[in-house]
Amino acid sequence: MWYPMICHLNYTIDKEYYKKYFFDNYDKGDWHRRGDKVLKIWWKMFGIDEVVKPITYDLGIENLNIKPRFSYQLPNTSLISHIDEDRIVAINLNLFEETPEIILESKTYSYENALIDVGTKVHSVIAKDKPRLVLKYAIRNKWEDIYNILDKRGLIDHAKTYLDNSNYELYESKLLETDKKFIYE
Repeated sequence: MWYPMICHLNYTIDKEYYKKYFFDNYDKGDWHRRGDKVLKIWWKMFGIDEVVKPITYDLGIENLNIKPRFSYQLPNTSLISHIDEDRIVAINLNLFEETPEIILESKTYSYENALIDVGTKVHSVIAKDKPRLVLKYAIRNKWEDIYNILDKRGLIDHAKTYLDNSNYELYESKLLETDKKFIYE
């Protein structure tokens, strides 16, 4: 059986500290690139491992294959339907007051902080009149392993996740053959 997958997290960060860090160091980032194409709607800042180290350890993901980054999307822009390359799983931590939304398999989900299977599920972000800033961990490990680490630490918000998907505990991360055309490299 198929289920879109997003798990809400019982985790908060110092939004002001990380937002300030991002804007104070904005020039260290660059526009997202897809091959030779530059997407001038989506600003990414990598090389922040030391800055986010306390969060990495709080989440218990320090021994996983992670690549944290700040991801800033300009207002009134959208990200087309896609699947992230390398079957990554994301932990998205919101840094603005407005709650971000993601569309997974044609259904819109609002989240503050979440574990999202962006490496097997077609997803997009619709245009909003305000920018979007998240601290994103791109994780190249199995969904189940990441979920179990977070769950053992009490970081999965089971009640809130259940409201979005009552079958979330049965979820298996699988990339369908029909969805491979959406892989965004």
